[in-house]
Amino acid sequence: MKKLFVAVLALAFVVSFSAAGMADGHLEDGDYVGFSEANDRGYVEAHVTVEGHEIISVELIEIIDTGEAKGEDYGYDTWHEAIEVLPERFVEANSADIDVVSGATSTSEKSMEAVEMALAKAEGQEVFDGTFLGYSEFSDRGGRGLAWVTVEAGEIVDVRLEELQDDDGELVYKDSDYSYDVYHDAQEEMPSRFVEANSADVDVFSGATSSSGMWSEAVTNALNKAGL
Repeated sequence: MKKLFVAVLALAFVVSFSAAGMADGHLEDGDYVGFSEANDRGYVEAHVTVEGHEIISVELIEIIDTGEAKGEDYGYDTWHEAIEVLPERFVEANSADIDVVSGATSTSEKSMEAVEMALAKAEGQEVFDGTFLGYSEFSDRGGRGLAWVTVEAGEIVDVRLEELQDDDGELVYKDSDYSYDVYHDAQEEMPSRFVEANSADVDVFSGATSSSGMWSEAVTNALNKAGL
């Protein structure tokens, strides 16, 4: 079996403290990136700048389940209001604990989680638990691997894998109607390989080399957000 070698980098999340980096309550100046936990609708990424041990700016990016960012063409006005208002609230409060924007509760809560992670990094924390969404680059055929990876106490405890394909310019999930049986076998088997290895470096699934490679890349991307 051919080996996929993928380097797993280290980032972090707020739920747990690691021996390598315990949060100490003191914000070190710098630029920090935090991520919320992910669900089927995606996650929020927060870029937080700390100066004089206080939050001076926050930028929020909401990523949907395809790995793409919501942008100006997103058709929900309250979301645009939230993305504009929430950063000001974080700066004014100098905290991740703020009021949600009415009508944009999910975005507000994910933003608070993401800012909380960034601030925990500013306090010295390095490793985080939670469920993180990772994704691969697009393949030559327009496909993309997705991985929801759950980390507890620095260990991979659960992995869910999906794959997107290009359907006349629209990204859609490969579902039960997809006619290649080996793909479905690989989608069922690969999660346990990642969990057992506690790594993105696992054997490819014979007959599903392309999918295996994209999933390994996606798991790496998720682990980068979690920090192992």
